[in-house]
Amino acid sequence: MNIKILFALVATVLVNSACASWQQNRWLNDHNNNLKKIAASNQSPEQKTDALVQDYIQFMNEGLRFTDPSKGVKYVKKYHNQNNKSLEQILRETKQWQGKLTTTDKIALGIRTAQKPYIKDLIELGPKFKRKYEQTAFVVEMTDKVLGIPNILK
Repeated sequence: MNIKILFALVATVLVNSACASWQQNRWLNDHNNNLKKIAASNQSPEQKTDALVQDYIQFMNEGLRFTDPSKGVKYVKKYHNQNNKSLEQILRETKQWQGKLTTTDKIALGIRTAQKPYIKDLIELGPKFKRKYEQTAFVVEMTDKVLGIPNILK
């Protein structure tokens, strides 16, 4: 009887582990498809930026769910490795667009950005995410870039 219980426990752990891995791979695939679509779209730079920030907020929420630090770091690295090209393209377009704005346009954009529904989440999640993954320098660098998007008045 004890062997049956032990076997059931081991089987449950293995199934849960496989399900978690499958879920994480699905998240990564969804992010990859979404970011590629955003980068290739004909949307305005502001719309692309909004979509990027919303995707990154979702990613940060997922990254904060990990209780095992090594699994969290592995997930975060995979996200950045898979999406670096799309992330950099969107961020480059955003920087170019913001660089061409007049002072009045920057103020208007700042007001619009402050009213975005995702700003509260970005402000709350960013520091938590950076603290959790501060040992991974590239994560901190990319998170700084994404968190810096709303700060157009520099």
